[in-house]
Amino acid sequence: MQRAFYAAALLALACLLIRAARTGLAGDFVDPLSRVTAAEEGMDASSAIAMAQHGDWLTPRFMGRLALQEPPLLIGAAALSARLLGISRLTLRLPIALACSLAVGLIFLFGAELSSWQSGVCAAALLASSHLWHVFASSCMSGGLLAACCIAAVYCLFADPWLESKPALWGFVGSAAAAMLTGGITGILPLAVLGLYWLAAPRKYKPGFARVGIAAALSLALAAPWFLYQRAAHGVWFHAYEPAETFHGNHALFYLVRTVAIDPVMLAVALVALAGFAAALRQRSFEATLLLCWILAALAAIAAGQSPNIALLLPLLPALAILGASYGPFSTMRPVWWMLALVAAAFVLKAGAPASPAGLSFASGTVQPVAPLLSSYCEQDRGNEFVLAGVDDGFYAATLPLPRLRYAEQVDSTAAYINAHPDSDFLLPDRYRFAAAPDSHVLIDAAPDYFFLLARHALPATPPRWSCGL
Repeated sequence: MQRAFYAAALLALACLLIRAARTGLAGDFVDPLSRVTAAEEGMDASSAIAMAQHGDWLTPRFMGRLALQEPPLLIGAAALSARLLGISRLTLRLPIALACSLAVGLIFLFGAELSSWQSGVCAAALLASSHLWHVFASSCMSGGLLAACCIAAVYCLFADPWLESKPALWGFVGSAAAAMLTGGITGILPLAVLGLYWLAAPRKYKPGFARVGIAAALSLALAAPWFLYQRAAHGVWFHAYEPAETFHGNHALFYLVRTVAIDPVMLAVALVALAGFAAALRQRSFEATLLLCWILAALAAIAAGQSPNIALLLPLLPALAILGASYGPFSTMRPVWWMLALVAAAFVLKAGAPASPAGLSFASGTVQPVAPLLSSYCEQDRGNEFVLAGVDDGFYAATLPLPRLRYAEQVDSTAAYINAHPDSDFLLPDRYRFAAAPDSHVLIDAAPDYFFLLARHALPATPPRWSCGL
């Protein structure tokens, strides 16, 4: 079984590394229905690059400012990888790809030990072929790492529901602490699963109250120092972040529509398995009870979100994969190869339709139309201040070795501002063309809907310290 675990993890890693190496930073849609790009990756990757370059491993910074909207585990791991292996899109994404690949291996073990090795293969394949998992597990964003930590914590409970062994206890504690150091308040999900399981578990498989208390206390003790330090050192910044409301409508409908559109196969398999799952619950199966607690905790985290965030679906997906693969009629079909063939066919269909909401894309490139323009400008090695006004690039420019970068949503009194900054370079959308300053700048048409205004005198700059093609 150990070899099968490594095989599942390595296959998952191969798929993730292909995408991680070929897709540009902030270069895919995290929400393919709303066409929301991965701006979070641009911010996290920029913070990781700054940390790798300048240190201060406890306090992430974005463009020189404190970036305490999330704890530092993901950014620190990406920074360490970049520090050791050099700055590239692959090295920045390597830690999360490794963590999520191991999590796929654990999902295989969960399904195999619960039902059969065929169920384990199907559970792992269902998760690995999920569009959301495919994107988040190969991007420098916290959602995939948080889901991987949750998988590890729940597997420790599954392997030893009493948490009596040291590997299970410390595995759970380490995973729960890592979840909190990845997702903040959302990272308490493993502790929520433990609490629900202690309340609902059959007496024979219920962990002792003292053991639950020890696990929770140790988890909090490992995670708390970073939060206490930041509150003491940067209290104003630590409490200042509030997530912006990006969706106005019914929150439940937001998640339902996206689950149906993005993961229809997993949802269908899970729905078909509900009858078998309910029967296992009636028989007081501790495995089914634990899985139910996982699902309820994930749903509670979704409901508690202040603003709809598609990343909140990620901890729910592995539970649905196990549910569908281990309790549905497919798990008992003879020959069992029909189940494997069905999952394999779903993977092939998703890979063959990469542009669909459920599709899996391994193509090179980016969905950011200005990314090639920014890389081309970076290669000119200019030391002038570079201003992006009214340009949405998913913070891709912030990941490039540009010496003096500035974002502006809009430039008030645009013509006067440009004239007052003759040594600054600008990338502007066409709606600012009226403000072009031919006396102080050179206008260069960059692409449809955009143009550069370059200062007539290029200031010297040091050679780029990493690639302009992230």
